[in-house]
Amino acid sequence: MSQPIWSAWILLGLSAIGSCAGNLLLKQANLALPNAGLLLLLTSPWFIVAIACYLFDLVFFTQALQQLSVSAAVPVVSGIRIAATAILAALFFQEHFTLNQLLASSLITAGIVIMSRA
Repeated sequence: MSQPIWSAWILLGLSAIGSCAGNLLLKQANLALPNAGLLLLLTSPWFIVAIACYLFDLVFFTQALQQLSVSAAVPVVSGIRIAATAILAALFFQEHFTLNQLLASSLITAGIVIMSRA
């Protein structure tokens, strides 16, 4: 018996969260160990947890693709990743979130809505 379609969209959202968390954790790994050598960076707890987040991302994405088409899933998850990463980087790392980024995120979101209805 197959899962309801909404569960695939939840898995897709979890995939995006995993990727976004991985990106932010990689940034934190670099901030925690500035100018660290490769071996020290690779053994950093921040880096290891980031890799785990990416693995969860892949597992959730793979599971979502059992019910969703690639042409629908990729734009949705990519848009969520881009927008969420930019917003969270501004919150956690005081990176600038410019009007251009807001406009671009809005256009991406509009494109996702249009593509998911096609």
